Amino acid sequence: MNLPKISVLIILSYVLLACNENRINKQKDIITVFEKTAGLETATYPEVMNFYKQLANDYTTIALYEMEATDSGKPLHLVTFNPNRSFESEFSTAQKQNVLLINNGIHPGESDGIDASMMLLRDLAQQKIKTPQQTIIAVIPVYNIGGALNRNATTRTNQNGPKAYGFRGNARNYDLNRDFIKADSKNSQAFTKIFRTLRPALFIDNHVSNGADYQYTLTHLFTQHNKLGGALGNYLHQTFMPALEDSLAQKNWDITPYVNVFNSTPDQGFKQFFDSPRYSTGYTTLFNTLGMMVETHMLKPYKKRVEGTYELMKTFIAIAEKEAEQIKKLSRYSETGTP
Repeated sequence: MNLPKISVLIILSYVLLACNENRINKQKDIITVFEKTAGLETATYPEVMNFYKQLANDYTTIALYEMEATDSGKPLHLVTFNPNRSFESEFSTAQKQNVLLINNGIHPGESDGIDASMMLLRDLAQQKIKTPQQTIIAVIPVYNIGGALNRNATTRTNQNGPKAYGFRGNARNYDLNRDFIKADSKNSQAFTKIFRTLRPALFIDNHVSNGADYQYTLTHLFTQHNKLGGALGNYLHQTFMPALEDSLAQKNWDITPYVNVFNSTPDQGFKQFFDSPRYSTGYTTLFNTLGMMVETHMLKPYKKRVEGTYELMKTFIAIAEKEAEQIKKLSRYSETGTP
């Protein structure tokens, strides 16, 4: 049957409008618990996983992978944002892009990164953030699944939100941020497999502080540049870290290095935190990865902490994208000794 041209145009118009309406409805439907509660609550573990399943179902740039089992009996998951969507393009040794691995919920009571990463990946998928072409974003939604399932409202009583959260210890009561090099837990063993599969050039581990009071919402703990060593260590200390600090300051998100203050006053000086390989950033640095631990301030409102973590990750990605070739070059030199 031959339809008049005007009828074909009308039908095409309706199809385009329907597609556009579906796209708008998708964007409206994918809202986090954090956003629904005006920044007062964090998602439960099932809510986190359902969010990512919906995101992966709706957007081809998002993929959700089931990885190895953890001490809870549940598998660790990995979510990736990659415009060049294929398993081979993400995990091939011949990949051209750098990989940024973001770890969340190692201490589930410190849930800022869990919520911030959900919004970050959604906004990347919906192109609200400029799509990185030289950097694949890989996220562990919740690392300590057992702790996330042990939900309560009392184990971090001095923390300013959220209303309820997970527990620090995992299903076997391990502090997972003391277990990377010895790998006694299944969580650490699963992380090792993910890390060695991805071979990330960059790494972020999201946390919340435990005590000292100061004016900053955001603090950073880059791995010791002299431990990282060589040209890569100098680059981290002299180029990447100042670029992140300056970029955030321009967005009115001042950030300062994280300090430990125990039974001493500031006039006696601050000791820098030593991230040995028992900690995430200390472990990843053994493999020439540019590592950074984020510590938001537990006494600041939860909404502000999550928004700050989101902005920090977004800024980190923008710098990583701008500096992609230099990072590739220095990482390759650190690995092989050849420019």
